[in-house]
Amino acid sequence: MWADLRLRFFSLFRRKTVESEMDDELRFHMDRQLEKYLQSGMEREAALRRVRLEFGGWEQVREECRDARGVALVETLGQDLRYGWRTLRRSPGFTAAALFTLALGIGANTSIFSVVYGVVLRPLPFRDPARLILMNETTPRVGDVSVSYPNFQDWRAQSRSFAAMSQVAGVHFNMSGSGQPENISGLAVSTNFLSMLGVRPLAGRDFRPEEEKAGTAPVLLLSYSLWQSHFGADLGAVGRTIRLDSRAYTIIGVLPPEFRWSETCDVLEPAGVWATNNDSVTERGERGEMVALGRLADGVSPIQARAEMTGLAARLERAYPEVNARFGVRLQPLREVFSGDARPSMMLLLGAALFVLLVACANVANLFLMRGAVRAREMALRIAIGASSGRIVRQMLTESVLVAVLGGLAGVSLATAGIPAILRLIPPETLAGANVEMNGAVLLFSFGLVVLSMFVFGLAPALSSTRGDVQSELKEGGRTAGSAGRNRWRGLLAASEVALALVLLVGAGLMMKSLYRLLSVDSGFRGEHVVKFEINLRTERYQKDPALIAFWQQVIDRVGELPGVESAALGTAVPLTEDHWRADITVEGMPLPEPGSFPHPDMHLVSPAYVRTLGIRLLRGRALADQDRENAQRVAMVNASVAERLYPGVDPVGKRFAFGRPRPGRTQNWVTIVGVVADTRLYGLANPSRLEVYIPFRQRPSDAMTLLVKTKQEPAALVAAIRSAVASIDKDQPIFGVATMEEVVNASLSTSRVTLTLLGLFSGLALVLAAIGIYGVVSYSMAQRAKEIGIRLALGAERGTVLRLVFAQGARIAGLGIILGSAASLWLTRLMTKLLFGVSAVDPSTFAAVAVVLAAITMLACYVPARRALRVDPLIALRHE
Repeated sequence: MWADLRLRFFSLFRRKTVESEMDDELRFHMDRQLEKYLQSGMEREAALRRVRLEFGGWEQVREECRDARGVALVETLGQDLRYGWRTLRRSPGFTAAALFTLALGIGANTSIFSVVYGVVLRPLPFRDPARLILMNETTPRVGDVSVSYPNFQDWRAQSRSFAAMSQVAGVHFNMSGSGQPENISGLAVSTNFLSMLGVRPLAGRDFRPEEEKAGTAPVLLLSYSLWQSHFGADLGAVGRTIRLDSRAYTIIGVLPPEFRWSETCDVLEPAGVWATNNDSVTERGERGEMVALGRLADGVSPIQARAEMTGLAARLERAYPEVNARFGVRLQPLREVFSGDARPSMMLLLGAALFVLLVACANVANLFLMRGAVRAREMALRIAIGASSGRIVRQMLTESVLVAVLGGLAGVSLATAGIPAILRLIPPETLAGANVEMNGAVLLFSFGLVVLSMFVFGLAPALSSTRGDVQSELKEGGRTAGSAGRNRWRGLLAASEVALALVLLVGAGLMMKSLYRLLSVDSGFRGEHVVKFEINLRTERYQKDPALIAFWQQVIDRVGELPGVESAALGTAVPLTEDHWRADITVEGMPLPEPGSFPHPDMHLVSPAYVRTLGIRLLRGRALADQDRENAQRVAMVNASVAERLYPGVDPVGKRFAFGRPRPGRTQNWVTIVGVVADTRLYGLANPSRLEVYIPFRQRPSDAMTLLVKTKQEPAALVAAIRSAVASIDKDQPIFGVATMEEVVNASLSTSRVTLTLLGLFSGLALVLAAIGIYGVVSYSMAQRAKEIGIRLALGAERGTVLRLVFAQGARIAGLGIILGSAASLWLTRLMTKLLFGVSAVDPSTFAAVAVVLAAITMLACYVPARRALRVDPLIALRHE
């Protein structure tokens, strides 16, 4: 069998030889039969006649032999491809229009899918990633919070739903000793972290079990990127030491290039190094920046694991009510954590790109239908001389295949150029280290688009080409006239383009209105000409409070003296950045709440000029001042939310609160409220303000602060001078996170801006394609009715009547499209509710505005055909008639 198949396959490439061998074999058999009849005494003429009757016609026998070889279909397909290619080359205008339209649709889809696949769909580079679960603690007061280390130890010891569990704590280091100091990020993990993920170091070794105990020697694993950038990809780096926070760490290995985490990870350190001299290891109520990662045991479902962890949290709440009251556990698949908030917007954009492709396919289908009307006589002639309907359909589909394949290749080329442009719009933290590229999965998706588009725009024109009346087409004497069926198809396709464009325009309109509402939100501060710098003092030199206070005061003084600086301030948190430190407080005179229900505000350690530098309004009392020093009375400012919720109906200035909860035998250190300031949006413009307390940094010093500088000129011009001023105090302290507050605001809106930009681009493209489609349909229809219009004019019809005829056709198409599109939008826009702010997914004004725009574009598209129809000469029309 295989030998027979191989022979048939190779016969496709040796056609002349095979044909010659077939002719020789046929002649041999005919000669043998003729010889047999001659030997039986039959006359030669009679014998020849009998042989021909038995064998049949020469060409007929050859066709039967070709069919017996089983390659006739392939040969016919080759003929169709060659003929289709010649046909497309003879119509360069049609071919260019079809290819360009299709390339735009496929290119948009391929570029967006490459990002969606890289960020949302691509399997994580871990063993069996679907079994990996990330766990947070959660409380009704603030939602998700970090995990207490003692609670994590109890989870790991008591859980049976997880085969393994590891801590994952975010850490930061100041790296020095090799050129310019810099701040790097990393993870402090349990020693089984990499083995649980199924990751092996590229070089060196993994952590050892004993390195999970506090006091272990400082060791770490380098990320692949840090190894390349700082060690030149030298394998000899393993075994060397680097200085982090003025402490020598030994490099024991290098992570593989495919390893990534949901946040920037330059190094990994074992939990034992992290736990050394770390109070949160023993304090069950301390919740820093730690989460837990678990691998589900065999046969355990996420639902079963959630039920067990809920029970564990309840037992820990009963055992430690003071610190675990009302704390639960939230379980998330690791895949969801990596895709984060980007998933809804990216899936929306992918859907929008598919709509653009459908509009493009409808446009190309209309081109094929109009071209089919022109070729109606050719098809009628083919059918008249014996071509089957199937053969005609196959020929038309072959041309569609050529257009789809060429359009797909052009679309992939456009996508390759467009992917970098899209990546420039997306913040790096959204990508989470994802590798966005043109890979096999993206190319397979593009191939699927080619197949889909081929059937979407090719099938209807192909079937339509066989439905004409052969006799009437041939009687036309070469003059083409599209059937009513073709006209209906063209009108419906144009209406579908309008409907799809309306859905996209409504989505873009809702996003635009949502972004406008976000920008209208009062952020609570004024960020014009304000730039921020992050500084983290992580060396032994600054372990004592006096050293911290002295450094920060020098920074404020020296930066404030720079020419062009209006004010300089320090703070542990900046609006819109979600940086926070929270603590329970006890309000003097308020009945003590139950454990887990104490007020839990965000605490900000700030310098006196913080409020003035950021332009935060002082509502009552006074701002913090220079006299609020370490030995002075403990004071604080609160925001308006604290005043409204904790002190309703009274002036909070002069009232007192204390950090933490009352404990027997412990004296309360009361803090006096001296001022009330306006609310700021710490967690983004779309999220409400929370309780906030501002404390003088001298009274509770911190080693990590943000320097805020308000300038009299463009902040960028002073960045170098500010860096130099800080370096003059301590040259080993890196400055990072430099950004203007306007950039901070833009970053907080990045998801909405990117979604609006791309959705606006897609909807604009769909609108243009829909307008072109309407123009093509109306223009072609008027060309078909040129004689009718000429006769109408000759018989006295007014030009206004002709104009109404043209615009009425466009209005019918637009009206049907607007009705269908509005119905679809009422359902589809509900899917983007989570992306909207301050606007309903079925906002009537947006729907109405989009309908008006589409109606206006439709009338504009009909204007040129209408003008052309008025130029028809009645005499020429009558002469033709």
